[in-house]
Amino acid sequence: MAGDILEELKAKEEEMEALINDSKKRAAIIREAAVKNAREIKGAKIREIDAELKKRAEIFEEDMRREIEKIEAEGIDREEDLKSRGEAGREKAIEEVMKVLSGE
Repeated sequence: MAGDILEELKAKEEEMEALINDSKKRAAIIREAAVKNAREIKGAKIREIDAELKKRAEIFEEDMRREIEKIEAEGIDREEDLKSRGEAGREKAIEEVMKVLSGE
């Protein structure tokens, strides 16, 4: 009788160890799947962030290009204005010199 109980307890112990080992294997598989999933999510987020950064960089570059064009156009307008003022001033100075030289 005592031998039967010991054998039964031994069988239960082995059964429990098998269940524990099976649970450990399943936990390892779940853990590996979770790590893989986390890596995939991280990779997807990185690609998403990279795409957003690229998009923002393109928008920034376009804005800068427009601003440069605007500044260049303003510079050309200013140059033309200063040039015409300078020419008008030069013509006026020449007229004054001619008046003085002609005795007017």
